[in-house]
Amino acid sequence: MNRKRRGEFYCQPNRKSEWATVEEEQQARQAAMEAQITAWRAVIPGIVDEIAKIEDPRRPASIKHKFNVLMFFALLVFALQCTSRREANRELTRPGFLETLRTVFPEIDSCPHMDTVDRLLAAVPAENIEDALGRTVRNLIRDKKLQRMLVDHGYVVAVDGTLKWSTDRQFSPQATTKTHNGSTSYQAYVLEATLVGPQGITIPLMAEFCENPLDGNEQDKQDCESKAFKRLSVKLKSLFPRQRLIIVADGLYPNGPVMDICRANNWDFMIVLPENCLKTVWDDANGIHMAEPGQKLTFTWGNREQEFWWANDIEYDWRDAEGRHRMTIHVVVCNEKWKENGNDKQSTWAWVSRKAITLKNVVERCNGAGRHRWSLEEHLLTEKKRGYNYEHMYSRDWNGMKSWHAMMQLGHLLNTLTLYTQAVWDLAKRLGIRATLSLLHETMAGRWADLSRLARLPEKPQLRLII
Repeated sequence: MNRKRRGEFYCQPNRKSEWATVEEEQQARQAAMEAQITAWRAVIPGIVDEIAKIEDPRRPASIKHKFNVLMFFALLVFALQCTSRREANRELTRPGFLETLRTVFPEIDSCPHMDTVDRLLAAVPAENIEDALGRTVRNLIRDKKLQRMLVDHGYVVAVDGTLKWSTDRQFSPQATTKTHNGSTSYQAYVLEATLVGPQGITIPLMAEFCENPLDGNEQDKQDCESKAFKRLSVKLKSLFPRQRLIIVADGLYPNGPVMDICRANNWDFMIVLPENCLKTVWDDANGIHMAEPGQKLTFTWGNREQEFWWANDIEYDWRDAEGRHRMTIHVVVCNEKWKENGNDKQSTWAWVSRKAITLKNVVERCNGAGRHRWSLEEHLLTEKKRGYNYEHMYSRDWNGMKSWHAMMQLGHLLNTLTLYTQAVWDLAKRLGIRATLSLLHETMAGRWADLSRLARLPEKPQLRLII
């Protein structure tokens, strides 16, 4: 995609249908469905294998539907972008859809009600489903499917918190609270970690909910994003014990505890440094810049003229309950100018880096890693506004909500990998991403596809991505 934002491809072009006859549409839908099923057969077995490692919490005597079948239908809710369990019941049980599904996946031997799926997800620990998501992404990395996402020899992990749900009633004791103007709201707040690449692609990796412990004391019940980052870092290190990672985050994160966690885990970082944050670091950086004005680089990036300057080897002191600490960090600033609709525009970016900045790495680290923190913002916007219904609870149970959230991320992962196969991406560039996903859903649910041709597709195809 070069430097275009992925969000642009969600827009449908304002033109008439590119197909002139029913036969042309039939052929195009058949080709799109075959490309989707080929990608699904390459990806879904790996997801199912990881889900199969989860222990089934049901009583054996009461089992009507296989565990993997229930989990597969939960995955389809988001892969096919159903807005609710009610819509999923209506769409996923249509005879035409089931016939197509069973042609492609013969092991689907039953059709559960979504209430049954919800009861299972409420009983399965959400962390187990989140682990299945993380292991699926780790397997993609180990199979070298995501190598082009590397930046400065590491994978970029963007971290940010966002609100999933808020109401004025206490829907769960684990929900955090926020009081404003005398009014208290109860929230489900999530810290998301997403793999981002310089192409603009985003891969959901893991989530950590801010939640109050059921057995905690009153004074330590309230959770927050900083505490959630500590827990998420433990999971991330367990998932990737030796993988080189670059953590990118917003202006909440340039502080001693966060950077110390990254250093302890041997992670690199490029964290946004606001002007009003770490005053002593800014003073040292500006002093070094004045003393060494040659540490700069001018670069043309698309239609933008960028001027980088940096200051290395800044000593940063900070305190916590254990005492005083010191670490060496580096600061890089990017001033850029461009024209937009005939008007002159300019902006300034600044980051604190664990790795020293040089002429050779400044562009890659800033444009390829630091700036792509915004890819997570686009990723969350996609999940909230473009078909994944991020802000819908799907369950009244707290653990069930978290489980549905993890299944949403698995569904988003499946769609992302499907869209980034060559055949499907060519279609997405013409129609737009949402229109492409809608077309694939309609084709699968209707009677457009030649099922005999779908049945003859390779059972274990290679996943070939264009990134």
